Amino acid sequence: MSSIKIDDLAAIIVNDMQEVIDDDTEALESNARAAGQKAVRLLRERSRKREHHGGSYAKGWAASVETDDTGTSCIVHNKQYQLTHLLEKGHAIANQSGRYPGHVAGDHVIEGVYNEVAAEFAKGGER
Repeated sequence: MSSIKIDDLAAIIVNDMQEVIDDDTEALESNARAAGQKAVRLLRERSRKREHHGGSYAKGWAASVETDDTGTSCIVHNKQYQLTHLLEKGHAIANQSGRYPGHVAGDHVIEGVYNEVAAEFAKGGER
């Protein structure tokens, strides 16, 4: 029978707990990365594509996963960030005289993709 000192026992428990935490963090990062990639794929499919612009808005989606002391987050963004708000929420139409003759309704594509991917992520995703 081997003997373990109390001081060594505390270090062993801390090391084992850290290994479990690291494994869980890696699994969470992997799941977040997969959810981000799915969101990017869906946004590229469902976003507006204007032919004379080459579909640059739809092609501009990207995702990044960041882990820090507060947790793990997946950020999905578009290179044309100013345009995303206008297309998602809608905007007023301004003419050359400064008047606003109408309003363009938003398409809410980002909201739909967010809800779909978040629900799947909450269930555990595809395995």
